[in-house]
Amino acid sequence: MADSRYLLRFDDICPTMNWAVWEAIEAHLAASRVKPILAVVPDNRDPKLMVDPPRADFWERVRRWQAQGYCIAIHGYQHRYVNREAGMLGLNPQSEFAGLPREEQEDKLRKGLAIFAEQGVRADAWVAPSHSFDRVTVELLAGLGVTVISDGLWPRPFTEAGGITWVPQQLWDFQPKPAGVWTVCNHHNHWTPERLERFAASLRAYAPRLTDVPAVLREYTGRRLTLADRWRGFSEFVWTHRILGPIWSARRRMRERRAVAG
Repeated sequence: MADSRYLLRFDDICPTMNWAVWEAIEAHLAASRVKPILAVVPDNRDPKLMVDPPRADFWERVRRWQAQGYCIAIHGYQHRYVNREAGMLGLNPQSEFAGLPREEQEDKLRKGLAIFAEQGVRADAWVAPSHSFDRVTVELLAGLGVTVISDGLWPRPFTEAGGITWVPQQLWDFQPKPAGVWTVCNHHNHWTPERLERFAASLRAYAPRLTDVPAVLREYTGRRLTLADRWRGFSEFVWTHRILGPIWSARRRMRERRAVAG
């Protein structure tokens, strides 16, 4: 684990998320002084993310999180999948953006960013639903002033020629990793008490190695992608998404069914 550092990311942040679990998570974050990436859906229309009644103070909370130093990412537009495109990363065959005409993608991005602006929230980064977007999306994001993407399986962040800095997201749980910057992505809506306790224990164990997006950008903005990065990214893809991925997905679905059943 020498020189390995970790970022925390929470996806599907919206007014109808699981608030009881989130309140517990937020307490742990505050105790550990962690500043995560929060992927906020501007206008959620995905029934799967409608777990609790909507909170009237949601956007007030988002503004407070941003003021506290949390990285607020724009998480698509409505979190509605419209096709079976896996996009440029090839991770999940469903998308809100990949494969759509430029005009349609731009319309969604502008509407999502307009909601953020209306609510006094800055889009610090981009997080695509299901990791699915394409080169057109990237070009549009750069033109609209969103220059950080939280995605990709490379071991370290880098900046591409168009000015976009990629902060990779490779993990879905804490685990020992070699030198690099490792983002742990969490979906808390169906966490059980056991899963919450495991998160708290991991947070305590990895606290000395946790970092935040501003610190990562100060160190890595301008760095170019190397051949070693590409090879390591390919290895992560094969191991995580072709070998372990199906096992993890089956276990996650089982835990979610148990949580829904009570």
